[in-house]
Amino acid sequence: MNAMSWRGPIDVDAYLRREAHLRTTEMNRNGGITYWILVDTAAATGSDGMQRILSSCETIRKHALIAQSNGTVKDVICHGIGSVFCHPAYRGRGYAQRMLLELAKNLDTWQQNEGDNADFSVYPSAHIALSPKPHAERQESLPKALVLASKDLEQLCRTDEAWIRSDLSKPTSSDSCIRVALVPDVKTMHWHHAREEFLAQELLGRLPVAKGALTTTSDGRRAWCIWTRTFGAEEDENILNILRLVVEGESACDRQAINAHGEESRHGSHQPLVAAIASILRAAQLQASDWGMTSVQFWNPSPLSVLAAEYLDPLAKIICREDESLTSLRCHKEPPSDPTRIDWISNEKYGWC
Repeated sequence: MNAMSWRGPIDVDAYLRREAHLRTTEMNRNGGITYWILVDTAAATGSDGMQRILSSCETIRKHALIAQSNGTVKDVICHGIGSVFCHPAYRGRGYAQRMLLELAKNLDTWQQNEGDNADFSVYPSAHIALSPKPHAERQESLPKALVLASKDLEQLCRTDEAWIRSDLSKPTSSDSCIRVALVPDVKTMHWHHAREEFLAQELLGRLPVAKGALTTTSDGRRAWCIWTRTFGAEEDENILNILRLVVEGESACDRQAINAHGEESRHGSHQPLVAAIASILRAAQLQASDWGMTSVQFWNPSPLSVLAAEYLDPLAKIICREDESLTSLRCHKEPPSDPTRIDWISNEKYGWC
């Protein structure tokens, strides 16, 4: 039904096969994905005895962490909402909005132990876009980046999760601050890669092997990123998206300090880290060129990542999205009195569904 909006560059038959393929991933198996429809229960059924579907969507169950201001960290279930659709004949009547309101009530208890109402809040939805670069334009001054294969991701994801847990366990100065993070686990990355692999095989007849890049600074700190190739219905929608970008040992306090001393960070003690991030982003640019992508994009970049992007392209700038892919968060528990004090940690592309 929703193929007209969500099939992208493939036909309906391939779209149905792709969705069936995604249902076999660890992320979607065993109740991991749920399909929702909005119907008017008071309306008469059609000649086939069925009710009209006014709007539809799906939710994908994910693993998240919530940290209280005192550093107590709790593992929780969260649900990503995707593939929101309303048939063109029914648009402009508020059906999609009504569906999301009804869905929110259901998600308070769906696969949850308990929950209370809270509103959706929109969070920073920005990204940086870099142009693809062919191999002939390598920048030899950067540290060498190693290409990551699928088999390399599990241990890196475990390390990343451990760092996030450690960062969240540090008490905050505000008693009203709650921090939330989606866990960037390997099953999430594999879901994204199952999607790109199906489309790459369907459209180009080949499978992508490189899943990211890793490098090490002169002082032994690692930086890596995990990416996926997005194939769109239009050429400018072919994008190499950075799902997750990690700098070893970078904490929230570090990011605040770097943000306050950006120019010093570019040329001072943080310069090796800036070069390391630039190296893995450069590897992403090379992959984008190899696969005919129109850009490399990464969401909500940290101050170090901004400096690295500017190193590769002095004209690089942060783009704030206003019309699509707006990241929103809804808590099942009552939020603190000041809703701006719910901090979404690592709000990056891996959370998209």
